[in-house]
Parts: sequence; structure tokens; C-alpha cells
Amino acid sequence: MSPLFSIIIPHKEIPDLLMRCLKSIPVSQDIQVIVVDDNSADADTYLDKYPELSRPYLEFIRTTKGGGPGYARNVALDHANGKWILFADSDDFYVKNMPDIIFSYVDSEADVIFFKNKAVLSENTSIRADRSSYVNKNIDRYLADGDEWPIRAKMNGTVCKMIKRSLIVKHDIRFDEVLYSEDTYFSLLIGYYADKIEAIDKVLYVVTLRPDSMTADYCSKPGELEQRAEVAFRCDIFMIRNGFCRERKLKRFLLRMLYKNHNLYKSYFFKLDKIYPSKWSALRDISKGKSLKFKIKFYLYSFLLWIRVL
Repeated sequence: MSPLFSIIIPHKEIPDLLMRCLKSIPVSQDIQVIVVDDNSADADTYLDKYPELSRPYLEFIRTTKGGGPGYARNVALDHANGKWILFADSDDFYVKNMPDIIFSYVDSEADVIFFKNKAVLSENTSIRADRSSYVNKNIDRYLADGDEWPIRAKMNGTVCKMIKRSLIVKHDIRFDEVLYSEDTYFSLLIGYYADKIEAIDKVLYVVTLRPDSMTADYCSKPGELEQRAEVAFRCDIFMIRNGFCRERKLKRFLLRMLYKNHNLYKSYFFKLDKIYPSKWSALRDISKGKSLKFKIKFYLYSFLLWIRVL
């Protein structure tokens, strides 16, 4: 008999935190847990060191590719057979009443169910942290006004969601196999293709903040800005082609490029017509809400790029 839920957890080099995550998930024949290790240095010793990985209804898969969290999740998707798919990061964990919450929605007609989160410091989970606050804000806004677009298009992460496996299979949705923003395009497709969604005013999941995580020092690591921008650009192209675009995901990265990487900004400047009606509309959107001083310098710089002086 197939399980009701499959929980997918990519992992690399943080086994102690992974154990914390696993202990927050009950052992149940209705819950398939799939841990995919992304080529950790000593992963071949994990089964001996960590008995939690040998518990019933858990599959531990070791890969040697080192393909990043997106690759690890894609590997796990090929092994998942639950009615619902949930994703967790190995340094996070679920709330204590998680089983009561997910089982209460097992018969939902929705294709995707969105839940709230709580953010804490990884080293001291009694201390609140500032991370992923947009999730709760989007859910509160939806519950207040019923506007589904922010829920469908702006919930970039995969955690805090229950996703029908049939939706993933039907549309052959997979993760980008990159280091950064690997879940952004996946999440957009999930939101776009879902026939029905629900957003629940309950905390299901605890996200943690730690200084050496993939999301720490956002867009400051080598190649990170380039990679995140490319994913955002692809998302914008998809949304425009499908009449699903209200705002451009690339915008915030263009602003970062202006301060951090002029050459990267130049490369996107000449592609803006693919996601904006015109260069002028692009410049207005990018500079919206900025100071007059910023706008003067920005328009002048962009004009010089336009006539290819720089």
C-alpha cells in the first residue's frame, strides 16, 4: 500500500542537523521519508553513526554527483510514491503537531496547500530569527483579500507546502540542478498548474537561520547573483508567455547588479525587451520608489548604455 505522504530531504555535510529534522517527523507507514545525500565526504559512515537513518519507512540515498539540492530533490522524486509530497531542508524541522496538521488535510481537493512557518536561530531555537517572513505575509494577504496570484507566483521555496504528486507527475515538473534558486522555477510551475490551492493559517514548519547556510550573505557568493538572476529571468519569460505576469522577478536582481556587477547589468539591459514592453517601461519599473538622485544617475547610466558609450 502506498503511503499518504512522501517527505523529501536533501542533505550535505550537516548530519547532526539532519537528525534534528528527522526526529520532528513521526515514524509511520503513512509517511515515506526520503533523504538524499549530495555527496557528503563521510556519507558512507552515516548508517553506522546515525541509527535514525535506518528507521522504518525511511530511504537513505547517497549520490556521488554533488549536483546540489535541486539534483538531490529530483533523485528523491523518482522514489516518492505518496499521495502528497512535502519538502524539508535538513537544517530545518517541523512543529510538534505536524502529523495532526497534515493528516487533517489528506483528503483536500486542492493540488497545493500552503502553510505558515516560524523562523528561529539554528543554534538556539528559542530565539526568533528574521527569515522567510514573506510566506506568512502572503498567506495573510490572501486570507484577507482572496487574491491567489501572490500565493501562486511568489512563494519561491518548496517547504511549508503539501503538493499532490499527481500534479508533479502530470506536468513533469523538476528542479533546476543549480546551487542557488533551484526551487524558484519549480515553485512557479506548481503554482501555475495547480487547479485549486488552499492557504492555511497554521504554522507547519520551522525555518532556521545559520551563518553558513546556502541562503546566508544573500547574493554575495561567487556566481550566486548570476545564477539567481538567470532563474528569475526564465520565470519572467514563462509568466509573460502564459499571461501570468504582474511583476518581474528579475527586478530586484537588476538593482543588485547596479551596485555589484555592472557587466552583468549590461548583459541584461539589452535583453529587457523580452520581459518589458519597452526599455522605457523597464527603467520606470526598476527605478520605481527610488530617490530622485538615484533616478537621475540611473537614467543617465542607462542612456549611455543604450547609445553604447559605456
